[in-house]
Amino acid sequence: MANTRIDLAIEAGAKALHESAREKRQFSWEQSSEEWRCDLRAFVHPIVEAALESFDALLAAATQQEAFLARLIAPP
Repeated sequence: MANTRIDLAIEAGAKALHESAREKRQFSWEQSSEEWRCDLRAFVHPIVEAALESFDALLAAATQQEAFLARLIAPP
């Protein structure tokens, strides 16, 4: 798996979902099969993608607002 931002976020999301939902006696993320991990990655992929897109939009809006406010209060 490539180490792009979305790939890292998908891996973290799948692992977090697995670890938070598993019973004590079930395999940990590292011990589970590659097929299971692949299925969980596929499950969280659209969720993670939407979350990153929303965050990027929020960050862009905040940056634009900050620049606008800086222009408003800047001395002429």
